[in-house]
Amino acid sequence: MSNSLDPLPNYEYQVGGTLPSDSPTYVKRQADDNLYKKLRAGEFCYVLNSRQMGKSSLRVRTMQRLQEEGIDCAEIDITAIGTQDVTPDQWYAGVIDSLVRSLKLDDNFDLENWWKAQKLLPPLRRLGKFLEEEMLTSIHKKIVIFVDEIDSVLSLNFSTEDFFTLIRACYNQRADKPEYKRLTFCLLGVATPSDLIQDKQRTPFNIGQAIELKGFDIDEAEPLAKGLVGKVSNPQEKLKEVLEWTGGQPFLTQKLCQFILDDEQRLSVEELVRSRIIQNWQFQDDPEHLRTISNRFVINKYAESLLGLYQQILKNGEIGEDNNSTEHMELRLSGLVVKENGKLRIYNRIYEFVFDHKWINETLTNLCPYTKELAAWMNSNRQDKSQLLSGHKLQEAQKWQKGKELLVDDYQFLNTSQEMEIRSQQRSFILLAPLLVMIPVVVLQSLNTTNTYIKSQANQILFEQPFEQSFSQGERTLFGGDPILAQAFEAFKHEDYTDAVNDFKRARQAFPYNPELRIYYNNAKAYQQGNPLTLAVVLPDTNKEAGISKELLRGVAQAQDNFNSLGGVNQRFLNIVIANDSSAQTQAQKVAGEIIKNPNILGVIGHYTSPNSTAALPQYERAGIAMISPGSTSTSLNSRVFFRTVLSTEVNAGKLADYAASNQGYKRVVIFYNPDEIYSNNVKEEFGNLFKYKNGEIIDTYNLANLSLDTSTEISKIKEKNADAIVLFPNTELTPVALAIARAQGSKKLPLLGGNVLYNQDTLKSEAFEGLVISVDWFAQEQNSIKFAEEAKGMWGGQVSWRTATAYDATQAFIKAISMSNNPSRQTVLQNLKSINLSSTETSGYPLHFDDKGDRQQEPVLVKVVRGSDGLFKFEQVK
Repeated sequence: MSNSLDPLPNYEYQVGGTLPSDSPTYVKRQADDNLYKKLRAGEFCYVLNSRQMGKSSLRVRTMQRLQEEGIDCAEIDITAIGTQDVTPDQWYAGVIDSLVRSLKLDDNFDLENWWKAQKLLPPLRRLGKFLEEEMLTSIHKKIVIFVDEIDSVLSLNFSTEDFFTLIRACYNQRADKPEYKRLTFCLLGVATPSDLIQDKQRTPFNIGQAIELKGFDIDEAEPLAKGLVGKVSNPQEKLKEVLEWTGGQPFLTQKLCQFILDDEQRLSVEELVRSRIIQNWQFQDDPEHLRTISNRFVINKYAESLLGLYQQILKNGEIGEDNNSTEHMELRLSGLVVKENGKLRIYNRIYEFVFDHKWINETLTNLCPYTKELAAWMNSNRQDKSQLLSGHKLQEAQKWQKGKELLVDDYQFLNTSQEMEIRSQQRSFILLAPLLVMIPVVVLQSLNTTNTYIKSQANQILFEQPFEQSFSQGERTLFGGDPILAQAFEAFKHEDYTDAVNDFKRARQAFPYNPELRIYYNNAKAYQQGNPLTLAVVLPDTNKEAGISKELLRGVAQAQDNFNSLGGVNQRFLNIVIANDSSAQTQAQKVAGEIIKNPNILGVIGHYTSPNSTAALPQYERAGIAMISPGSTSTSLNSRVFFRTVLSTEVNAGKLADYAASNQGYKRVVIFYNPDEIYSNNVKEEFGNLFKYKNGEIIDTYNLANLSLDTSTEISKIKEKNADAIVLFPNTELTPVALAIARAQGSKKLPLLGGNVLYNQDTLKSEAFEGLVISVDWFAQEQNSIKFAEEAKGMWGGQVSWRTATAYDATQAFIKAISMSNNPSRQTVLQNLKSINLSSTETSGYPLHFDDKGDRQQEPVLVKVVRGSDGLFKFEQVK
């Protein structure tokens, strides 16, 4: 390592995700040169390693180097194609579509028509024909195809062994067909070669060079020291200390360096590791890393063996490595151990402290009780009903899953088991019916009770939370699992607010980006101060929609923190009651019923969705309590107590319709929507009316909830009707269907317009949405929003979403209304909201005033999905 370093301005480490090719924090390793040289020489390669080791970043950098050499490169990201409810036809078409786009064959190749012309061939044969007759004849240079996230194929409901057999066949074809010598594959993912072809009757996947991807060593990691220049006295020595803790594991190394960069207390590396990573690791593991490792053991079919092996390593320091052992390979793929000089040892000191003997014992206790049954059910393509759980075993499984975040396969397995159990009980009851006339009344009553129980079970949600767990001011966490900070929660429950303040303060320092803890810290201070001012915020499902819920909480927490730190009003601080309506209308009604019973709650921030706001609104109206929704856009919401900081569907649909008709000159469009969902139906109606007003024509509408919807066929018909654009207005649950429609377009795409439900990071994961235009309320790069966006980024450690902005504005509106009265009540708050005027400096960027209907008066922003210079997709403002 060199002795001098030049400081780099605006240096930021990247914790998680794929690094752009020009990232200053990219660390070049031996694997970079090995992979590049092998692929340039035409050798098939595979990089199979644990998660967050830099595989995708290595791919991006290697692709760039090969392209500079004049070699064409293509990427197939298995996760972008999809794994849930995808047919073999759709999957293989998705593979070809990825190749067409990556290799820029769009102009000379019409995937849709070509695919139809090959309909007599099975999907795999079509792919092979495309490679030989289309790709290799159109491109005469060398081609390297990178297949990333290959482990995702294991989640498909059909076998992809033929796909990997085809890759091997491409290698074998080199002997007879010289053009195949120009074609090379590189596979990347968390899998073993034996996972790719598991059928014992087939030749195993035994081609290619394994590229070993190791952690950073001190010389390789030198670029990371540059970010510490000016922050610490000896950056190189500090980096050496970091590597002593992380073992060079890329994710942890970048994360710990960022902690040093952000640290204002100038803690030692060990103090940072213990306070920010090891202590309460389950709670502050964000972005997730340690939990990913832990969860891999809980659901692994070799879990007991793996834990036994790991226990030996933990006890003895190392064990001999067996290259033929499946368990040894699985243990390495977990990321917990590393192979070194023929031995397996624990990867780093952090893992050694986190995954200790206590963790082993707890994991053994929590092992999945139905691993064998699930595996057998999956191997039968979910057809073998004899593997489903029933009776006591099903009950035990239900108890075991509570508080755990499982895989989709687990949820499907448990729900299917429960459905079969209920049907079985109902059939038993029906078989007894002819005997009822002969049975005494007491027994009849017992049978009636049984039938009532069966019916109640049929209506029960398998993973329903107890209702008392739906509220918290600081008594518990609402985000699943057992509370890690039991001491703080217990102090709050027992009204020991001095201890609660101290405990939550320590927690906030350890987890600075957790909005829930920041709210609880401020709540404890508010109660300690006495006579707090109380608002409620109602979140959607904090389990299934945890990301959205936390986005909303960030806005509320930021406003509360600012208000309380400035002394509140009349020496009274703001207290926030957090509630969870589980994204269910019946639960929303229950939550509203509990809120109105508490006379201290002056107003409600929520609900998030239009259906839940509709369900809860009548109760708030009867109680005369104001609600400000940061997410409900339906124009059917109308009440004297209803306000919103999000724009209505009428406003956003109007902006989109005007863009389509006036700016782009579209005359004929089709709309995909859900007629049975309030938001989706409402935005469709508003857009349709305004588009027609501008002389546009809706030539057809399609029901996204129609299970028999054939996307490929309908897209063909739409193109035959000479439509100018496709408009997608899904509700949240149907966004995967909207994605399927976008993908079904193939290479010749019609322009896409969409509702703001699609304004999220998931939309940016698929190139099918490239060019999609959405009308949104708030955009971080828009001129009015930049100041708030930067402040929020500083508080939360990253860019915030529009939900954070609208939740912040809702809280600010309530704070303003509360501050206008010496003795605020529900009545005065409601009255004051009707006349408030917040300047742009008091909001997330736009002035705030409510009209007579409680709507916000503001111009929306149009954004478009575009590909950035780094190859990744992003939203960009449409000027």
